[in-house]
Amino acid sequence: MKGGAAVQQIVVIDKIQILLNKIFAYSNLAESKGQGICPNIFIRQQDIIENLVILQRMGVNDEIFVMGLFLVDRLTAKNKFYLNRRNIYNLLMTAIILSLKMYDDNQIVQNIYPIIFETNREVLNKMEKKFLKLIQYQLYVKTEDFFNYRARLLKLKE
Repeated sequence: MKGGAAVQQIVVIDKIQILLNKIFAYSNLAESKGQGICPNIFIRQQDIIENLVILQRMGVNDEIFVMGLFLVDRLTAKNKFYLNRRNIYNLLMTAIILSLKMYDDNQIVQNIYPIIFETNREVLNKMEKKFLKLIQYQLYVKTEDFFNYRARLLKLKE
């Protein structure tokens, strides 16, 4: 059973990589047309994946990653803005932190957030407060919505 869970987590991280490829490709297209973000700000996709793998090795399960993506989708839908290479890292990592706090509450993981996300607790707290405000403090996700979202994520193809 345990091996199956590890395989499932790898699949979710692979699907997140596909999703990031699409976000970064769209961001690159927008930049080439003179739209979008400042070209001197680059977040590497690999940095995001490496942090997800670190969290995975610490015992964070794939449901937390899916929940984080769900919350990012909720935020973008409520506030009508697009994900790009400038904002995806902070949004996704903040959403994952909030998901961990709500659904896992593992004190060991909470103590190393600043190390994984390369910032101090004060900055993380500000990002969490802003994120919560933008989603109108709606962290709860219905079970059916979660599994539908997860199924859509797992069906992603290059």
